[in-house]
Amino acid sequence: MAIIKSIFKFEGKLEGMNAYLPKNRDESEGYILRTNGGPTRKQIEKLPSCELVRQNNHEFGTSSAAAKAVRMAIRPVSHLADINLASQFTSLCRHMLKQDKENKRGERMVFFSEFGYLMSGVNLNKNHLFDSVVRNPVSATLDHATATAVIRFPALQPGVNLVLPWQRPLFRFIISLGVAGNYRSQQPPVSYNTEWYSSQQALEAQTITLQLSNNKFSEYQCMVVAVGVEMGMVVSDALVESVKHIGCGKVLIAG
Repeated sequence: MAIIKSIFKFEGKLEGMNAYLPKNRDESEGYILRTNGGPTRKQIEKLPSCELVRQNNHEFGTSSAAAKAVRMAIRPVSHLADINLASQFTSLCRHMLKQDKENKRGERMVFFSEFGYLMSGVNLNKNHLFDSVVRNPVSATLDHATATAVIRFPALQPGVNLVLPWQRPLFRFIISLGVAGNYRSQQPPVSYNTEWYSSQQALEAQTITLQLSNNKFSEYQCMVVAVGVEMGMVVSDALVESVKHIGCGKVLIAG
């Protein structure tokens, strides 16, 4: 490994060499310089010694595609996230893939119908968790025969079991119901937005029902319910605009 400290500086690739500045390393300490190594793409595709690499690549692709399907299933709520959902769900789908004991390594699949429940309770935020904002449980039940989800909100009292950390005058709930499976052919999620409420307004308990248009599910699919809190600002007497980059959400139930 070489370290560049002279006037000759570059970052990136140049004639088979790669220069980079590691995280937390000061530029005055010099860039790391190394030659590009490892097998080529064609070698990975054909060499027997790269069989494990091919298996890992295939399973990573399967996990990534499954994670994309989950993100699409909760799309009406996903804008409230403050974390990298692709990484979050890819890691989770990778865990579900490892539960497949039927197929051999490199051919394992993500069976959402069997292991989708592992997504229940996944938070979409790190700064303000949904359960720290709505401090009494929001419950949900799924009916696969009718492709229906019933979501029940408790009575909410600001400052007691509803603690909004954002200084905005209005808020509302967003609820979505989608299907996680083959993202290329999955049906779009359905969603419901409550009316805008004052941040100081007490709310009565309420029940919301969502239904998908198709109730046919394969072994690679499951239903996913997500819920979120979105904040709003008054634009005019007839218009409320949602505030970007604040709010929270979670996967309420999956299965």
